[in-house]
Amino acid sequence: MNINQLNDFLSKYKINTQEWSPKKGTKTVADLKNEIDSGETTLEIINNQLYRVVKLVSVEVKVKLGEQLFTLVEDKQIFFTGALRKRNLNKLAEKIIADETPELAAFRCLKEEIGLDFKKPLIFLEKTEEIKLSPSYPHLNSVYQVFNYQVILDEHELEFMRFSEYQKNKKITLFTLELC
Repeated sequence: MNINQLNDFLSKYKINTQEWSPKKGTKTVADLKNEIDSGETTLEIINNQLYRVVKLVSVEVKVKLGEQLFTLVEDKQIFFTGALRKRNLNKLAEKIIADETPELAAFRCLKEEIGLDFKKPLIFLEKTEEIKLSPSYPHLNSVYQVFNYQVILDEHELEFMRFSEYQKNKKITLFTLELC
């Protein structure tokens, strides 16, 4: 499906894309097409309504230091525009791509976000589902299917972990540890 076909498809389901613009803090139809092409997102018709379906993993990272347990927290993002966004998120998250299992996506998430490349067992917590309007794509309902995991690290594993993520020409994300 090309961009014109996607625009027509969205219009058929009365999804107004006129407001979709990075200048307005949203993504574009081209961004949605890229998400579909990469397998990060599918479009599904449920009860005659169009939904964007996104499968995600969320990984709660705990670190045991001495007798204390800490949680890894995404503290803030510094954008190269000069903007600063306070986050305070206690889970890492990543979209699951086509033909990827949730567990493999969780390991990829740990590697991409904080540099951990290992096969320590993950604890599967639960699968949740939420339907809400996406702030990235106004007027398009999204179904978020989230596979929630937890991993508990020891002190010696900290030497392999980054506390920042650099995205070229975009932003830096900073992480910290907070007492549980």
